Amino acid sequence: MQTVHCMTGGNDGLIYVCNRGEGRIQVYDKLGNLKRTIEVPWKSQTPPAEGKPVELGGAAVALDFSRDPSQSLMFIINQNNAQIEIMDRQTGKVLSAFGRVGRYPGQFDQPHGIAVDSKNNVYIAENRGRRIQKFRIAAQ
Repeated sequence: MQTVHCMTGGNDGLIYVCNRGEGRIQVYDKLGNLKRTIEVPWKSQTPPAEGKPVELGGAAVALDFSRDPSQSLMFIINQNNAQIEIMDRQTGKVLSAFGRVGRYPGQFDQPHGIAVDSKNNVYIAENRGRRIQKFRIAAQ
């Protein structure tokens, strides 16, 4: 791994590790055996002057799970996209995302921490933004 940045256990008994620098989540059993890898792709939100996208902190910074019994969703901070991505935990498919670069409500200045409460409200702590924002995820 290039940059281990978060680690959490799921109800399924597996350990989910953010590999920030390589843009993926690596899933292990409790004995440390790699079970699968979930890619967390990114694209630069603001193209730099020289035209080549530059990584701005990593694609898999932190994650938490939805609070349903099967923890069907993963909420992942993708700092390079300045978004929170909602993924299906079983498939790793991105279902939705929210946020963008900025300092207004719903925008992020280096999102860095995440927590999901018992009602599936998502809390995002910003490093440079120096605030915590609360989001209520609408049912689909």
